[in-house]
Amino acid sequence: MSNSRLQPQNQAYKQLLLFSTVILLFSSFIGAIITVHPLYLKQFVEQPALVGLIAALSSLAGLTLSLPIGTLSDKVGRKRMLIGAFGLISIVLLAFFINTRFYLLIGLQIAFGALMAPVWIVGEAFIKDISPTKKRGEFRSFFGTFANAGMLMGALIGGFLAAGFGIRSPYFFAAILLVVPLILVFGMKDWHSNTNKNQAVRDFLPVLKEFLQQRELKLLALCTVSLYFWYAVKWVFGQLFLLNQGFSPSIIGIWLAVSVLPFLLFQIPIGKLSDQIGQSKIIYLGFLISTIFLIPLGFMSSISSLLATIFIVSIGTAFAEPLIEARVTAIVPKERYGAYSGIFEFTKTLGLMLGPVASSIFVYSFGISYSFIPAVVFFILTLALFVTTRLHRFSREKQ
Repeated sequence: MSNSRLQPQNQAYKQLLLFSTVILLFSSFIGAIITVHPLYLKQFVEQPALVGLIAALSSLAGLTLSLPIGTLSDKVGRKRMLIGAFGLISIVLLAFFINTRFYLLIGLQIAFGALMAPVWIVGEAFIKDISPTKKRGEFRSFFGTFANAGMLMGALIGGFLAAGFGIRSPYFFAAILLVVPLILVFGMKDWHSNTNKNQAVRDFLPVLKEFLQQRELKLLALCTVSLYFWYAVKWVFGQLFLLNQGFSPSIIGIWLAVSVLPFLLFQIPIGKLSDQIGQSKIIYLGFLISTIFLIPLGFMSSISSLLATIFIVSIGTAFAEPLIEARVTAIVPKERYGAYSGIFEFTKTLGLMLGPVASSIFVYSFGISYSFIPAVVFFILTLALFVTTRLHRFSREKQ
């Protein structure tokens, strides 16, 4: 009897390791791209504010597709969508490498955002599919650690490739090597095929209505918007801010890598701890840490203070991000994991779009040092709503 129980769990761990390896490689190559992408865009437009607006086009494309893609993955399966997305992303990256025209750049930005959305939606849905009930925090944190390890390596690779071979070289590097995770995807088992198909084919609008009726899910969605608002600002205006300070692409890559390092150090132990004490308290603590240390970031000039501050800010986000997904997994029905992954991908891409747009306004009005202020405001508002919701729930339980 015990062997029959252990076998599915062992299979789940094997699939977790395989898919986390796929995402590690994918994130490494994409991380190399986004490390230099704002500098690449600056070749086409001079104003940093315009760089932010062009960067937001990718998120806008992903935003429009997130909800239907989530539901579609419940219908056709995770594996097929990943294979198609990986292949097409490789082609788009090659086009970025050879492109010299502004109008084609706009089309490539939109295509890139549209193709990235299925990867992350399917990834989150797949982790939800295979996560045992009592190990949701651990599984999501393990996956997140691999994804962020890839981003860390990608930041270093992209920075040093750009310094040694030019801004465009990471695009060629990523386009060619994407074939490796593409091959590994064929070894994945589409666990969703075992779920109730009659429930899986529900349209996303009824699921969205269901989502809007749940207070905690809406709060988690706002937390997600805030996190990805900050991530977009960091990966777009962080580079431009450091470039304005006189730092080289290799130093920029190191700064971005340090911003990812806490995810490697803390996600798995925090995930295991959250399975024992609950996720909400740690999510709140993470936002509190990030908000406090994000405030002075744009007004620093020494590399040591910049590295130390971004590391501490990222400790907070490393606490919060995987536990949001783990909490969602605990709340939503299994047969609609794909649809809810689409909804939360919508919130992520909304944050990714709003971040560069809001910061572009501040940069245009006040200068590059003020690019992080909108993220600070968003974090403070999220914290205030988080505290209000917790107090409301506490008073209701007391009654």
